[in-house]
Amino acid sequence: MEKLEYIIEDSTIAEVLGVQNFSNEESAVLELVKNAYDAQSPDVIIIISKDQIIIEDNGIGMNRQKVLEAWMHVGRSDKEYIVGEGEAARVLAGEKGVGRFAIARLGAKASVFTKMKGQEAVLWKTDWNTNTLEPYLEEKEKGTKIIIEQLRDTWTESRVRNLHEFLSRTYNDDKMMIQIVYKEERRNVTRYFREIQLGVNCVSVIRLRYLADSQKLICDIESDEFKENAQEICPDINLKFQRIEINIAEELGDMKEVLSEEATEEEWKELLVAIGSFSAEFYFSLKNSSTSDAEKFFYKHKMLDERYQSGVVLYRNAFSISSYEGKKDWLEFGKRSRLSPAAASHITGAWRVRENQIAGKVIIDKKENNRLCDLVNRQGLMDNDVYKLFISIIVAGINGFERYRQSIIRRIVKYNEPKEEKNPKVIDHIIKNPEKLTALSNEETKLFLYELEQMKKENKESKKQIDETERRYKYDIRLLNMLATSGLKATSIAHEMRNNRNSIDENVEYIVKALKRYELWDIVNDLENRKYMHRDIPGLLQKNRRINHKIITFMDVMLLESEKEQFLPEDIDLYNLFNETKSVWEKDYSWINIQLHIEEGLNYRSAKDIFRVILDNLILNSIQQNDTENVLEIHIYAKKMGKYINMIYFDKGRGLSSKYKFDPMRILEVHETSRKNGHGIGMWIVNNTITNTGGEIQRIEGENGFRIEFRIGDRI
Repeated sequence: MEKLEYIIEDSTIAEVLGVQNFSNEESAVLELVKNAYDAQSPDVIIIISKDQIIIEDNGIGMNRQKVLEAWMHVGRSDKEYIVGEGEAARVLAGEKGVGRFAIARLGAKASVFTKMKGQEAVLWKTDWNTNTLEPYLEEKEKGTKIIIEQLRDTWTESRVRNLHEFLSRTYNDDKMMIQIVYKEERRNVTRYFREIQLGVNCVSVIRLRYLADSQKLICDIESDEFKENAQEICPDINLKFQRIEINIAEELGDMKEVLSEEATEEEWKELLVAIGSFSAEFYFSLKNSSTSDAEKFFYKHKMLDERYQSGVVLYRNAFSISSYEGKKDWLEFGKRSRLSPAAASHITGAWRVRENQIAGKVIIDKKENNRLCDLVNRQGLMDNDVYKLFISIIVAGINGFERYRQSIIRRIVKYNEPKEEKNPKVIDHIIKNPEKLTALSNEETKLFLYELEQMKKENKESKKQIDETERRYKYDIRLLNMLATSGLKATSIAHEMRNNRNSIDENVEYIVKALKRYELWDIVNDLENRKYMHRDIPGLLQKNRRINHKIITFMDVMLLESEKEQFLPEDIDLYNLFNETKSVWEKDYSWINIQLHIEEGLNYRSAKDIFRVILDNLILNSIQQNDTENVLEIHIYAKKMGKYINMIYFDKGRGLSSKYKFDPMRILEVHETSRKNGHGIGMWIVNNTITNTGGEIQRIEGENGFRIEFRIGDRI
């Protein structure tokens, strides 16, 4: 047996692992800076000129043996996890053994002068076709100097500035000083994310800590966004600091299929531990705020002097991972806000932070988070199950901040709603009696002018509210159009099938009669012929009878609920309407028992569709959450109180998922669901329908069954 080894041309290696491997010149320079960091150098200097780039450090350097055994051995890396001790300790950045080919991305020719302490200095030279090694005299005690020539890029002031900014974002340590020299100007590279100043760099800081052993995510929010008097509007919310603790095993329980659909609870938790602990820090601020918005929402800062621009950087210890240095929206803030474009002031829609409103850093560890694997070219991470879970954990923390901030904005919006005027206005008096204008006293004249000024402001504010309402309904319409389209298709099919209704209903009976007539019924009923499910004709017919019944029910419901009369305002007998709803659901689902607590003759002027939408979604939600139960008891209370119908709905089922234990109102957010195939729109529709009547949901409980208390208004 003959042992074979690959033979690869030097120029091919340089092309594949160097020129093609690095997406841009900045990432190639960064790779060589990492080498200096791993060499324990206290500083590195990058000298850029028209013809060459010099990268020089004072690290441990290499001797002849190191060059031959490590530098010239492609794919080999003798780097461990950490070097040094105490505060001087460094987690090594390199590990793949291909980083040296970053030189090839920068230039077609290179010389590497290197020396280890107390040993002979050596010079390695290459044009990527031929490599040579020779001794040379060096006065420095130790270190490495790389001279790169025949540059592949034209280095201008703009390109050097981009490199400076890139290194500032990608370097997250202070153990090595980085300097860039261009045209005799020396520029120090300082970390972009320094010690945070609220009101200067951002208005809110979101700090995340994922604790793998307990599968807990701790989200600490520190904020200086709102003025002091906003606290009076939100007495039960701390506007300065909020801690949210999230049980990730429960929060992301519907992600268990990242392993497989059959994954056990133990396997799921093993993955949550294996991903490792990590931390993150995000900086939120609005890009700009108008004077009127600042007044309306009690914003403390209209503009920030040194606002952190958008972009989240993913650091592995001291350096960012290539392609995650803030230019790419790898957390998909843009996609999230497009899916849910509601403003923070939206009454029912879920606000999502915009891509241009957030910056920050996520920090992982080479050893602790070793399941987050680099691509071979080190230009990103493998998009595997662990990576998807990693992203979901971060987004769960961001979600916590979004809910916290939106709860504050909604309180302020409610506070800003127009109040009923108790005292008569001077302007109303003048409109009724214009001749009185000349007889106004000085005090009345001042009040009259003040009221005119207020009218101007209110008029301006009304235009804004119209625009805001337009945006809100555009958001609602996008969601409802999706459901409406599906409904129209289903209604169309139901209309087409109406003529076949009798056939669908009676076909099974006709088949049974036919089999009896041909004296086959006793044969097909023989136990021997019913042993296998797919040959059990009576069993198959019985199953078909149940399916046909559901199809007919579906047709009747679709055709009834799409009738125009359902949407017209009228005096509704709520007792009869609720009983009709009860009969339909109990007929379709024999295992549910709906008990109504409503007085006979209770009338209310509204539209039937409002009550049908609310009750149907609540009952359907109960059925879907308790589909493994044998019996489900549902209670519905309704009572007229002034212009409202006060209602309580509760079922004696399993209640809400544990992820909603501390914040049950969260189920009202769009796309919020604990079921694997759930759409998360049902409870949003309930909330939206109630809110649009001028009512509100007052309370939700999910510990012992599911309970919701709300009131429906008279707005149609």
